[in-house]
Amino acid sequence: MERDRWLSVVLRTALLVLFFWMVRTLLVPIALGGLFALLLSPLAEKARPRLGRAEKFTPLLFTFGTIVLVVIPFVFITIEVVQSISEFLARDWTSTITRLQSFLTNGIDIRGRNIHIGGPQLTAAIQNVGQRAATIAAAAVGGMAAAVPAFILSLFLFGVSLYYFLKDGGRLVRWLFRLSPFPQNQTRELFASVRETVNGAILGILATALVQGSLSLVALYVFGVPNAFLLGVLAALLSFIPLVGTTPVTVGSTIYLFATGHVGSGVGMAISAVLIGLSDNVVRPWVQSSSTKMHPLVALLGIFGGLELFGPVGVFLGPVIAAMAVWTVDTYAKLHPPRREAVAPPSDPNVPPPKSAPPASS
Repeated sequence: MERDRWLSVVLRTALLVLFFWMVRTLLVPIALGGLFALLLSPLAEKARPRLGRAEKFTPLLFTFGTIVLVVIPFVFITIEVVQSISEFLARDWTSTITRLQSFLTNGIDIRGRNIHIGGPQLTAAIQNVGQRAATIAAAAVGGMAAAVPAFILSLFLFGVSLYYFLKDGGRLVRWLFRLSPFPQNQTRELFASVRETVNGAILGILATALVQGSLSLVALYVFGVPNAFLLGVLAALLSFIPLVGTTPVTVGSTIYLFATGHVGSGVGMAISAVLIGLSDNVVRPWVQSSSTKMHPLVALLGIFGGLELFGPVGVFLGPVIAAMAVWTVDTYAKLHPPRREAVAPPSDPNVPPPKSAPPASS
Protein backbone atom coordinates (compact mmCIF):
# COMPACT_ATOMS: atom_id res chain seq x y z
CA MET A 1 0.00 0.00 0.00
CA GLU A 2 2.79 2.41 0.95
CA ARG A 3 4.70 1.44 -2.17
CA ASP A 4 1.69 2.20 -4.41
CA ARG A 5 1.23 5.59 -2.76
CA TRP A 6 4.85 6.61 -3.33
CA LEU A 7 4.73 5.31 -6.91
CA SER A 8 1.64 7.44 -7.54
CA VAL A 9 3.36 10.53 -6.10
CA VAL A 10 6.48 9.96 -8.22
CA LEU A 11 4.48 9.45 -11.42
CA ARG A 12 2.32 12.52 -10.84
CA THR A 13 5.36 14.65 -10.05
CA ALA A 14 7.22 13.36 -13.11
CA LEU A 15 4.26 14.14 -15.39
CA LEU A 16 3.93 17.67 -13.99
CA VAL A 17 7.67 18.32 -14.34
CA LEU A 18 7.61 16.97 -17.91
CA PHE A 19 4.66 19.18 -18.82
CA PHE A 20 6.21 22.37 -17.42
CA TRP A 21 9.56 21.54 -19.00
CA MET A 22 7.78 21.08 -22.34
CA VAL A 23 6.04 24.48 -22.20
CA ARG A 24 8.78 26.37 -20.30
CA THR A 25 9.53 28.70 -23.23
CA LEU A 26 5.82 29.56 -23.56
CA LEU A 27 5.12 30.41 -19.93
CA VAL A 28 6.08 34.09 -20.09
CA PRO A 29 3.34 35.27 -22.52
CA ILE A 30 0.80 33.04 -20.73
CA ALA A 31 1.77 34.49 -17.36
CA LEU A 32 1.57 37.99 -18.82
CA GLY A 33 -1.92 37.24 -20.13
CA GLY A 34 -2.91 36.06 -16.66
CA LEU A 35 -1.60 39.25 -15.07
CA PHE A 36 -3.51 41.43 -17.54
CA ALA A 37 -6.63 39.36 -16.90
CA LEU A 38 -6.17 39.92 -13.18
CA LEU A 39 -5.95 43.64 -13.84
CA LEU A 40 -8.95 43.78 -16.20
CA SER A 41 -11.28 41.35 -14.43
CA PRO A 42 -12.92 44.01 -12.18
CA LEU A 43 -13.69 46.15 -15.25
CA ALA A 44 -15.01 43.13 -17.12
CA GLU A 45 -17.33 42.21 -14.26
CA LYS A 46 -18.73 45.76 -14.20
CA ALA A 47 -19.21 45.74 -17.97
CA ARG A 48 -21.08 42.42 -18.15
CA PRO A 49 -24.51 43.70 -17.01
CA ARG A 50 -24.34 46.65 -19.40
CA LEU A 51 -23.78 44.46 -22.46
CA GLY A 52 -27.15 42.72 -22.16
CA ARG A 53 -27.40 39.81 -24.57
CA ALA A 54 -23.78 40.29 -25.60
CA GLU A 55 -22.64 39.52 -22.06
CA LYS A 56 -20.98 36.27 -23.14
CA PHE A 57 -18.75 38.24 -25.52
CA THR A 58 -17.24 40.32 -22.70
CA PRO A 59 -13.93 38.36 -22.56
CA LEU A 60 -13.57 38.57 -26.34
CA LEU A 61 -14.26 42.32 -26.37
CA PHE A 62 -11.76 43.01 -23.59
CA THR A 63 -9.13 40.82 -25.26
CA PHE A 64 -9.61 42.56 -28.59
CA GLY A 65 -9.57 45.97 -26.91
CA THR A 66 -6.36 45.18 -25.04
CA ILE A 67 -4.60 44.07 -28.21
CA VAL A 68 -5.81 47.11 -30.17
CA LEU A 69 -5.24 49.76 -27.48
CA VAL A 70 -2.13 48.39 -25.77
CA VAL A 71 -0.28 45.72 -27.72
CA ILE A 72 -0.47 47.09 -31.26
CA PRO A 73 0.61 50.66 -30.30
CA PHE A 74 3.45 49.17 -28.26
CA VAL A 75 4.54 47.12 -31.28
CA PHE A 76 4.43 50.12 -33.61
CA ILE A 77 6.38 52.24 -31.13
CA THR A 78 9.02 49.52 -30.80
CA ILE A 79 9.34 49.14 -34.58
CA GLU A 80 9.56 52.92 -35.02
CA VAL A 81 12.24 53.14 -32.35
CA VAL A 82 14.34 50.39 -33.91
CA GLN A 83 14.01 51.93 -37.37
CA SER A 84 14.85 55.41 -36.07
CA ILE A 85 17.92 54.13 -34.25
CA SER A 86 19.02 52.15 -37.30
CA GLU A 87 18.61 55.16 -39.60
CA PHE A 88 20.37 57.36 -37.08
CA LEU A 89 23.34 55.00 -36.87
CA ALA A 90 23.47 54.27 -40.61
CA ARG A 91 23.53 57.90 -41.75
CA ASP A 92 26.64 59.54 -43.18
CA TRP A 93 28.69 60.59 -40.17
CA THR A 94 31.72 61.85 -42.11
CA SER A 95 31.22 65.55 -41.36
CA THR A 96 30.29 64.85 -37.74
CA ILE A 97 33.35 62.66 -37.19
CA THR A 98 35.53 65.36 -38.76
CA ARG A 99 34.12 67.95 -36.34
CA LEU A 100 34.66 65.64 -33.39
CA GLN A 101 38.24 64.97 -34.44
CA SER A 102 38.87 68.69 -34.79
CA PHE A 103 37.20 69.25 -31.42
CA LEU A 104 39.42 66.64 -29.76
CA THR A 105 42.57 67.87 -31.52
CA ASN A 106 42.15 71.61 -30.98
CA GLY A 107 40.45 71.41 -27.57
CA ILE A 108 38.25 74.04 -25.93
CA ASP A 109 39.17 77.68 -25.53
CA ILE A 110 38.08 78.79 -22.04
CA ARG A 111 39.12 82.34 -21.06
CA GLY A 112 42.15 82.27 -23.28
CA ARG A 113 43.29 78.84 -22.13
CA ASN A 114 43.18 75.94 -24.54
CA ILE A 115 42.09 72.69 -22.87
CA HIS A 116 42.69 69.45 -24.76
CA ILE A 117 40.20 66.66 -24.16
CA GLY A 118 41.13 63.78 -26.40
CA GLY A 119 44.31 61.92 -27.11
CA PRO A 120 45.60 59.84 -30.01
CA GLN A 121 43.81 56.70 -28.82
CA LEU A 122 40.44 58.43 -28.50
CA THR A 123 40.86 60.10 -31.90
CA ALA A 124 41.71 56.76 -33.51
CA ALA A 125 38.68 55.13 -31.90
CA ILE A 126 36.36 57.83 -33.26
CA GLN A 127 37.66 57.26 -36.79
CA ASN A 128 35.97 53.85 -36.83
CA VAL A 129 32.69 55.00 -35.32
CA GLY A 130 30.92 55.08 -38.68
CA GLN A 131 31.72 51.46 -39.46
CA ARG A 132 30.76 50.38 -35.96
CA ALA A 133 27.48 52.28 -36.15
CA ALA A 134 26.59 50.62 -39.46
CA THR A 135 27.41 47.21 -38.00
CA ILE A 136 25.23 47.86 -34.96
CA ALA A 137 22.36 49.05 -37.15
CA ALA A 138 22.56 45.97 -39.39
CA ALA A 139 22.67 43.67 -36.36
CA ALA A 140 19.65 45.40 -34.80
CA VAL A 141 17.58 45.10 -37.98
CA GLY A 142 18.66 41.48 -38.49
CA GLY A 143 17.85 40.56 -34.90
CA MET A 144 14.46 42.21 -35.15
CA ALA A 145 13.65 40.31 -38.35
CA ALA A 146 14.71 37.02 -36.78
CA ALA A 147 12.52 37.64 -33.72
CA VAL A 148 9.32 38.24 -35.72
CA PRO A 149 8.08 34.59 -35.73
CA ALA A 150 8.70 34.19 -31.99
CA PHE A 151 6.95 37.49 -31.32
CA ILE A 152 3.89 36.47 -33.37
CA LEU A 153 3.67 33.22 -31.41
CA SER A 154 4.01 35.07 -28.10
CA LEU A 155 1.33 37.57 -29.15
CA PHE A 156 -1.02 34.72 -30.08
CA LEU A 157 -0.44 32.95 -26.76
CA PHE A 158 -0.93 36.22 -24.88
CA GLY A 159 -4.27 36.86 -26.58
CA VAL A 160 -5.55 33.30 -26.10
CA SER A 161 -4.47 33.15 -22.45
CA LEU A 162 -5.98 36.59 -21.74
CA TYR A 163 -9.30 35.49 -23.26
CA TYR A 164 -9.51 32.25 -21.30
CA PHE A 165 -8.33 33.84 -18.06
CA LEU A 166 -11.08 36.45 -18.42
CA LYS A 167 -13.64 33.81 -19.39
CA ASP A 168 -12.78 31.13 -16.82
CA GLY A 169 -10.82 33.16 -14.29
CA GLY A 170 -13.47 32.78 -11.60
CA ARG A 171 -13.43 28.99 -11.85
CA LEU A 172 -9.64 29.02 -11.87
CA VAL A 173 -9.51 31.10 -8.69
CA ARG A 174 -11.98 28.80 -6.95
CA TRP A 175 -9.96 25.77 -8.08
CA LEU A 176 -6.76 27.31 -6.73
CA PHE A 177 -8.53 28.08 -3.46
CA ARG A 178 -9.52 24.42 -3.12
CA LEU A 179 -6.00 23.21 -3.92
CA SER A 180 -4.20 25.79 -1.80
CA PRO A 181 -2.37 24.19 1.15
CA PHE A 182 -2.67 27.46 3.06
CA PRO A 183 -5.63 28.69 5.12
CA GLN A 184 -8.26 30.68 3.23
CA ASN A 185 -7.30 34.00 4.81
CA GLN A 186 -3.66 33.55 3.77
CA THR A 187 -4.69 32.53 0.26
CA ARG A 188 -6.86 35.65 0.00
CA GLU A 189 -3.90 37.76 1.16
CA LEU A 190 -1.73 36.17 -1.53
CA PHE A 191 -4.25 36.89 -4.30
CA ALA A 192 -4.75 40.44 -3.03
CA SER A 193 -0.97 40.97 -2.93
CA VAL A 194 -0.58 39.80 -6.54
CA ARG A 195 -3.42 42.06 -7.70
CA GLU A 196 -1.96 45.08 -5.88
CA THR A 197 1.46 44.33 -7.35
CA VAL A 198 0.12 44.25 -10.92
CA ASN A 199 -1.74 47.52 -10.34
CA GLY A 200 1.44 49.02 -8.88
CA ALA A 201 3.45 47.90 -11.92
CA ILE A 202 0.98 49.61 -14.27
CA LEU A 203 0.97 52.80 -12.18
CA GLY A 204 4.78 52.71 -12.02
CA ILE A 205 5.04 52.54 -15.81
CA LEU A 206 2.61 55.45 -16.26
CA ALA A 207 4.32 57.57 -13.58
CA THR A 208 7.75 56.87 -15.10
CA ALA A 209 6.52 57.89 -18.55
CA LEU A 210 5.08 61.13 -17.15
CA VAL A 211 8.21 62.05 -15.17
CA GLN A 212 10.76 61.10 -17.81
CA GLY A 213 8.75 62.69 -20.61
CA SER A 214 8.42 65.95 -18.66
CA LEU A 215 12.10 66.04 -17.69
CA SER A 216 13.16 65.28 -21.26
CA LEU A 217 10.90 68.01 -22.64
CA VAL A 218 12.33 70.59 -20.21
CA ALA A 219 15.93 69.58 -20.97
CA LEU A 220 15.37 69.67 -24.73
CA TYR A 221 13.84 73.15 -24.53
CA VAL A 222 16.51 74.52 -22.19
CA PHE A 223 19.44 73.32 -24.28
CA GLY A 224 17.94 74.38 -27.60
CA VAL A 225 17.34 71.07 -29.36
CA PRO A 226 15.09 71.46 -32.45
CA ASN A 227 11.61 69.91 -32.36
CA ALA A 228 11.80 69.70 -28.58
CA PHE A 229 8.08 69.06 -28.10
CA LEU A 230 7.93 66.15 -30.53
CA LEU A 231 11.10 64.65 -29.10
CA GLY A 232 9.71 65.04 -25.58
CA VAL A 233 6.54 63.16 -26.55
CA LEU A 234 8.69 60.48 -28.19
CA ALA A 235 10.76 60.21 -25.00
CA ALA A 236 7.59 59.70 -22.95
CA LEU A 237 6.47 56.94 -25.31
CA LEU A 238 9.90 55.31 -25.31
CA SER A 239 9.91 55.18 -21.52
CA PHE A 240 7.22 52.48 -21.77
CA ILE A 241 9.82 50.16 -23.33
CA PRO A 242 12.03 48.55 -20.65
CA LEU A 243 15.79 48.53 -21.24
CA VAL A 244 15.38 51.28 -23.88
CA GLY A 245 13.68 54.20 -22.16
CA THR A 246 14.52 57.74 -23.15
CA THR A 247 18.11 56.89 -24.15
CA PRO A 248 17.63 57.22 -27.95
CA VAL A 249 16.23 60.75 -27.53
CA THR A 250 18.55 62.08 -24.83
CA VAL A 251 21.77 60.51 -26.12
CA GLY A 252 20.90 61.38 -29.71
CA SER A 253 20.26 65.00 -28.70
CA THR A 254 23.58 65.10 -26.84
CA ILE A 255 25.46 63.86 -29.90
CA TYR A 256 23.63 66.41 -32.07
CA LEU A 257 24.60 69.29 -29.78
CA PHE A 258 28.26 68.27 -29.69
CA ALA A 259 28.34 67.71 -33.45
CA THR A 260 26.89 71.17 -34.15
CA GLY A 261 29.45 72.87 -31.91
CA HIS A 262 27.22 73.62 -28.90
CA VAL A 263 29.65 72.19 -26.36
CA GLY A 264 28.11 73.76 -23.25
CA SER A 265 24.60 72.65 -24.20
CA GLY A 266 25.95 69.21 -25.05
CA VAL A 267 27.50 68.83 -21.60
CA GLY A 268 24.27 69.98 -19.97
CA MET A 269 22.23 67.58 -22.10
CA ALA A 270 24.59 64.72 -21.24
CA ILE A 271 24.14 65.39 -17.51
CA SER A 272 20.38 65.62 -18.03
CA ALA A 273 20.41 62.31 -19.91
CA VAL A 274 22.05 60.59 -16.94
CA LEU A 275 19.63 62.14 -14.44
CA ILE A 276 16.59 61.30 -16.58
CA GLY A 277 17.77 57.73 -16.94
CA LEU A 278 18.31 57.39 -13.19
CA SER A 279 14.86 58.78 -12.42
CA ASP A 280 13.40 55.48 -13.63
CA ASN A 281 15.19 53.71 -10.77
CA VAL A 282 13.57 56.08 -8.27
CA VAL A 283 10.03 56.67 -9.57
CA ARG A 284 9.09 53.11 -10.52
CA PRO A 285 10.12 51.41 -7.21
CA TRP A 286 8.61 54.28 -5.20
CA VAL A 287 5.22 53.96 -6.93
CA GLN A 288 5.42 50.17 -6.72
CA SER A 289 6.15 50.24 -2.99
CA SER A 290 3.46 52.86 -2.35
CA SER A 291 0.82 50.73 -4.05
CA THR A 292 1.78 47.43 -2.41
CA LYS A 293 3.31 48.47 0.93
CA MET A 294 6.49 46.83 -0.29
CA HIS A 295 9.86 48.26 0.70
CA PRO A 296 11.35 50.32 -2.17
CA LEU A 297 14.56 48.26 -2.10
CA VAL A 298 12.59 45.02 -2.49
CA ALA A 299 10.57 46.59 -5.32
CA LEU A 300 13.78 47.74 -7.04
CA LEU A 301 15.32 44.27 -6.72
CA GLY A 302 12.12 42.71 -8.07
CA ILE A 303 12.13 44.99 -11.12
CA PHE A 304 15.81 44.49 -11.98
CA GLY A 305 15.70 40.77 -11.20
CA GLY A 306 12.63 40.36 -13.39
CA LEU A 307 14.28 42.22 -16.26
CA GLU A 308 17.37 40.04 -15.91
CA LEU A 309 15.42 36.77 -15.84
CA PHE A 310 12.38 37.40 -18.05
CA GLY A 311 13.39 40.33 -20.25
CA PRO A 312 11.03 43.31 -20.77
CA VAL A 313 8.00 41.50 -19.29
CA GLY A 314 10.00 41.17 -16.08
CA VAL A 315 8.70 44.64 -15.20
CA PHE A 316 5.44 42.83 -14.35
CA LEU A 317 6.62 39.35 -13.37
CA GLY A 318 9.56 40.42 -11.19
CA PRO A 319 7.52 42.49 -8.69
CA VAL A 320 4.88 39.74 -8.55
CA ILE A 321 7.49 37.17 -7.53
CA ALA A 322 8.92 39.64 -5.02
CA ALA A 323 5.44 40.20 -3.56
CA MET A 324 4.94 36.45 -3.19
CA ALA A 325 8.29 36.18 -1.42
CA VAL A 326 7.29 38.99 0.98
CA TRP A 327 3.95 37.25 1.55
CA THR A 328 5.82 34.05 2.41
CA VAL A 329 7.89 35.82 5.07
CA ASP A 330 4.85 37.66 6.48
CA THR A 331 2.74 34.53 6.81
CA TYR A 332 5.61 32.65 8.44
CA ALA A 333 6.04 35.49 10.93
CA LYS A 334 2.33 35.36 11.76
CA LEU A 335 2.34 31.60 12.23
CA HIS A 336 5.58 31.56 14.23
CA PRO A 337 5.68 34.64 16.46
CA PRO A 338 8.98 35.36 18.24
CA ARG A 339 9.40 33.40 21.46
CA ARG A 340 10.96 36.34 23.25
CA GLU A 341 10.50 40.05 23.07
CA ALA A 342 13.01 41.85 20.88
CA VAL A 343 15.29 44.19 22.86
CA ALA A 344 17.17 47.05 21.22
CA PRO A 345 20.96 46.69 21.54
CA PRO A 346 22.57 49.01 24.12
CA SER A 347 24.44 52.06 22.92
CA ASP A 348 27.47 50.98 24.97
CA PRO A 349 28.75 47.56 23.77
CA ASN A 350 30.24 46.90 27.22
CA VAL A 351 26.82 47.04 28.88
CA PRO A 352 25.14 43.60 28.87
CA PRO A 353 21.53 43.39 27.61
CA PRO A 354 18.81 43.42 30.28
CA LYS A 355 17.68 40.06 31.56
CA SER A 356 14.09 39.03 31.02
CA ALA A 357 11.89 38.93 34.09
CA PRO A 358 11.32 35.45 35.58
CA PRO A 359 7.85 33.97 35.08
CA ALA A 360 5.38 34.77 37.84
CA SER A 361 4.79 31.92 40.25
CA SER A 362 1.26 30.68 40.44
